[in-house]
Amino acid sequence: MPITIIGDATSSKTATANSFAVEIDGSIVAKFTECSGLGVTIAVQKYEEGGDNGVTLKFQGRADYANIVLKSGVAESTDLFDWMLKIVRGEYSRKNVSIRVLHADLAEIRSWQFTGAFPVKWTGPSLQSASNSMAIETLELAHEGFVAI
Repeated sequence: MPITIIGDATSSKTATANSFAVEIDGSIVAKFTECSGLGVTIAVQKYEEGGDNGVTLKFQGRADYANIVLKSGVAESTDLFDWMLKIVRGEYSRKNVSIRVLHADLAEIRSWQFTGAFPVKWTGPSLQSASNSMAIETLELAHEGFVAI
């Protein structure tokens, strides 16, 4: 069977994990220090066919998308927290979120767009009077799926 090469393995543009941008409805809303949860899992449906005990047939099932977890330093803007409060009050407030991986020269290497995203968890910073570390808040977003853009 011939091997098919996808993409250019010799490309000089590779991403580092510290260079990315997050857009919500087309606007960069905060400078995030961390982004995780980029993933999807396909459920496997098993079927045990009668009379053939040597094999269990497997079929693809539904996709389950992991929640996106964004961490940022506490800033003056309350836009993200206000979005969470809308959800807490029962208001329908879904947005499109794009995550863009950047090269050191800020050229975009790869991007994903997540549709129908909404906050499901917000965690405030740990505050300690004896510490000089950055105050970090965390926002977790559920979504209905994503595509590469």
